[in-house]
Amino acid sequence: MDVQPRDPAEEIKSLERCINDLVSVLALPAMWSGGDPSRIVDTLLDALLGMLQVDLVYVRLKDPGGQAPIEMVRCPPSQKQMLQPHEIGEALKQWLGADAQAWPLLIRNPIGPGDLSIVPLGLGLQGEMGVIVAGSERADFPRQTERLILTVAANQASIGLHEARLRGEQKRVASDLDGRVAQRTAELAAANQELRKEIADRKRAEEDLRSSEEKHRLVVETASDAVISMDDHGTIQFANPATAIIFGYDPAELVGRPLTVLMPEFMRELHDRGFRRFLATGQRHINWRGTELTALRKDGHEFPVEVSFGELTRDGHKLFTGFIRDISERKQAADKLRASERDLSLIIETIPGLIWCAAPDGELTYLNKRLLDYTGTSHDDWAKQGWANLLHPDDAAPSAHAWAHAVATGQPHEVQFRLRRSDGVYRWFQVLGQAARDSEGGVVRWYGLLIDIHDRKYMEEALRESQAQLSRAIQKATVGEFAAAIAHEINQPLAAVVANGQACLRWLAAQPSDIAKAREAAERIVRDGKESGEVVRRIRALFRQAALEKIELDLNEVIAEVLRLLNDETAKKRITVETDLDQDLAPVAGDRVQLQQLVFNLLLNGIEAMEPVVDGLKRLSIRSRHSSPETVLVEVRDSGIGLKDPDRIFDAFFTTKENGMGMGLAICRSIVAAHQGRLWAATGEGPGSIFSFTLPAKAGLAS
Repeated sequence: MDVQPRDPAEEIKSLERCINDLVSVLALPAMWSGGDPSRIVDTLLDALLGMLQVDLVYVRLKDPGGQAPIEMVRCPPSQKQMLQPHEIGEALKQWLGADAQAWPLLIRNPIGPGDLSIVPLGLGLQGEMGVIVAGSERADFPRQTERLILTVAANQASIGLHEARLRGEQKRVASDLDGRVAQRTAELAAANQELRKEIADRKRAEEDLRSSEEKHRLVVETASDAVISMDDHGTIQFANPATAIIFGYDPAELVGRPLTVLMPEFMRELHDRGFRRFLATGQRHINWRGTELTALRKDGHEFPVEVSFGELTRDGHKLFTGFIRDISERKQAADKLRASERDLSLIIETIPGLIWCAAPDGELTYLNKRLLDYTGTSHDDWAKQGWANLLHPDDAAPSAHAWAHAVATGQPHEVQFRLRRSDGVYRWFQVLGQAARDSEGGVVRWYGLLIDIHDRKYMEEALRESQAQLSRAIQKATVGEFAAAIAHEINQPLAAVVANGQACLRWLAAQPSDIAKAREAAERIVRDGKESGEVVRRIRALFRQAALEKIELDLNEVIAEVLRLLNDETAKKRITVETDLDQDLAPVAGDRVQLQQLVFNLLLNGIEAMEPVVDGLKRLSIRSRHSSPETVLVEVRDSGIGLKDPDRIFDAFFTTKENGMGMGLAICRSIVAAHQGRLWAATGEGPGSIFSFTLPAKAGLAS
């Protein structure tokens, strides 16, 4: 409301506004219809804030269920300091429980400086629903019209809140009633369902019983075995259709006759005595499960059968049912199998080879006569000692480890060792072992063969020696090409030695002598001298017929050394050299000189392949990387004339060069093979070719 009017016209306008506001307040219940207490209070606060000139309107509603009260507050939009409802409630808490008439007219302003005039009004008959508080910084607050509007609004809110609580209680009672009805309905439905289930289970049990009886009857009537029942007098009471096929009797012929009619004459008295003893003492004279006996057909023919009997007591009388299977074919198959095993054993014993068998756990179960005669041992010797005392001492541990690995993994067993002959001579053998498996993949037996490779082994050794001699010959043939590059390399450290020597003399001749500078020059002389010595050592190594000396090497360093040697050659022929070397490359175990020769030959091969190229760009690139965690890969690419037959270029004496010997790449492959690696060639995507080789990384080689 505006300030108090001073003349009748203003007074009339004020009364008109008051009447309009009262009408608006009286219309609020129509908006609250069906709403909850929070909605009622929310619209009430918005309405009062728009009608009255106040600084805050606060409402606190008590919860009838004893929960935390609901607090709401509204302030004009111009109010800079916005407080939360609980902060206003904290400022008013000392009067919240008292009668509204006992509240002070002024309180300290909780939202600004100075005091605040307030009007507290209870909600409900005795304020049992809560309280509404309006406050203003005006000294004349509240005017009569403002108090009237607040009072009417509080009454309307009380009525609306009371109706809302009644609706809530009605909803709660209705929900509770619905819940009880639903629970009772569910209980009745569950009981009904359980009853129907019990009826269905009983019907199902009866159907299962009838089905089981029908299945048993069907099984008995369609069984390929004869099914015969007899009473405790030994008289046949039932025989299935298979009885006619097995014994030649119609089932009706057997009913009422003694069981002994199906037995040979020599078994009948034995059966009668045993049957009487069982009825008297319960002791069985034969096994009732899978016993093999002799039966008698109607035509008088005797044949083998497998018999199993069961016993049933009903009304004080015993009933016996027997299942009788004709095993004539099985017996014949077993006889054939034994004959086949004898033939197989004869074949194994006459094979010109050393053969053995072992159980799934690796224990030897069989050795043919040739193996026993070769070693001069017996089965008992092998059972006690196994292979241990017959192998060469250097081969015993590796062979045992390989055999243990094969047994543990089921993988094929292949190993070479030296086996002692009966005269004490050791000969090389290759052992091949293969696991026989069942239908589920499990190992059931190991079969093995020993092949004498002694002569082949020494022939291979002689061949390797010839290749090594040929390799050394090629090394010496390569020195002519290597020498110019090495001479250039050794000239640099020697020139540095001379320069540093002259510098050392100058520092010593100076007045006074600079000993520190002279020492530095002398140290550089020693360093360059060692580098010269290393170059000379590598030259000597090419001529020396030294054995393969494997040390830990960085292939990138080997490549860099060879590239320095070929620097003048590539510059003279205007060849662009590109490198892509993996800085994290794992070391390899190898002979430095041989690996230098390998890289030198591959790079030189690429240089020579680009000689026919006149107009195009000559590019030679070398790359190193890991092809796998255990393998290091080196690739040499050129932009030359390419390869016509990549598969043959590694053959000895095969060459595409007019003056070539055809041994360079063959030697390269031998070097790679000696380092347990692989070398191959391929045609590039564009012009030129790609030579690649792999070597085991140091970690992989150790493993």
